[in-house]
Amino acid sequence: MKTQIGYFASLEQYSPTDALEQAIRAEKVGFDSIWADDHFHPWYHENAQSAQAWAWMGAALQATKKAFFSTCITCPILRYNPAIVAQTFATLRAMYPGRVGVAVGAGEAMNEVPVTGKWPSVAERQDMTVEAIEVMRKLWESKEPVTFKGNYFTLDKAFMYTKPTDEVPLYFSGLGPKGAKLAGMYGDHLMTVAAAPSVLKNVTIPKFEEGAREAGKDPSKMEHAMLIWYSVDTDYDKAVEGNRFWAGCLVPSMFKYKVYDPKEVQLHANLVHSNTIKENYMCATNAEEMIKEIERFKDAGINHFCLGNSSPNVNAGIDIFKEIIPAVRD
Repeated sequence: MKTQIGYFASLEQYSPTDALEQAIRAEKVGFDSIWADDHFHPWYHENAQSAQAWAWMGAALQATKKAFFSTCITCPILRYNPAIVAQTFATLRAMYPGRVGVAVGAGEAMNEVPVTGKWPSVAERQDMTVEAIEVMRKLWESKEPVTFKGNYFTLDKAFMYTKPTDEVPLYFSGLGPKGAKLAGMYGDHLMTVAAAPSVLKNVTIPKFEEGAREAGKDPSKMEHAMLIWYSVDTDYDKAVEGNRFWAGCLVPSMFKYKVYDPKEVQLHANLVHSNTIKENYMCATNAEEMIKEIERFKDAGINHFCLGNSSPNVNAGIDIFKEIIPAVRD
């Protein structure tokens, strides 16, 4: 499977207008795909944003010509009803055939708790996500009204009149071993986040492929996508600090506990040592260094990169890929 290079247009880090301009620029440079974070609260407090991803995607699809678009990640179980998620992406795929997908996962407290007050256990949220996918696929595929009574969601003679013109690719967020296996069983493709290449190669991807085989799928036809942040600057220290906005993602307690206040997340992010940022994100001073970083994850089995740009000079962080993309694309 050929390597695809995607651009993560962060609606948490940039205004929707700036993110739109980045998406247009990224497509012209040669990025294959554009991804948008589907958040209510951001991963940082100061100078943060929080635009609605679906609304932004409609505008961005119209403003571009051929890039594939997907969220990264939509949680279809608490603040969103899966039937509405299905309807939204059916509409987008009907209007832009071949250019729209959706990535789903079990969610983060910062997005769900503020507007629902609910935060079930990880195991329950994973079960809810699997059921939500079943609801979405039934509505996309059924030629008759759907009645469904699950453990979490109900449909009563629900019919989706506007169908997608072709199948909506569904990326499933798999982080730990169980999540990765569920992604293989119920998703079309894997979406994971930055991790040590050894973990990706020896745990995440094998578990994903195990789940795919158990579900009767061919893993060789399924993508291994990964979200990772990068920052490029001729001053290496500035490049590292460019990724500081996302340092909260490197604090395990942000996922383990019900943390949903961006101010609290930022306090933890500011305590993350710069060495930890260097080890987990891509920090570079030139194209050659970025190519080496991408190749490191290609060797671990990643074939679709979702690259979040935290470079001090954002446009320069996009334009440098004129050199990078030809070198890393198979």
